[in-house]
Amino acid sequence: MANPKTPPPIIGKAGRYTVFLTPKQSPPQTAPLQTPSPKPLSPRTPIPEAKPSPPVQPPPLQFETPKNTMSSSHFGFFWSAIAKVQHVHSSVDEYLADLFGLNQSKYQWALNEYYETNATKEGATA
Repeated sequence: MANPKTPPPIIGKAGRYTVFLTPKQSPPQTAPLQTPSPKPLSPRTPIPEAKPSPPVQPPPLQFETPKNTMSSSHFGFFWSAIAKVQHVHSSVDEYLADLFGLNQSKYQWALNEYYETNATKEGATA
């Protein structure tokens, strides 16, 4: 019996990232087995319909911050100042990663080579 061939990976985008998706291997096509029905269905017997399941949705994002009851004390003042500094630090950190290219695809050279070879193949066949 012949070995089924694994389909090639698909290159896709997830946000600003490039990802490789490996499709599932399709089972070999076989003829369905014909089994005799023990009891024929009468036209009056209703066939139960399968209800489609609702799509799975992630929970909504929560942008509200809890009310700070410590803001009147000295500890609350420093706590909120530290929280603001951490927020600014994370924003600057993401900006610098974009600036220096630290969040780009590790295998971008492979993607570029793949696109170049496909472009030359399409140009040669056209």
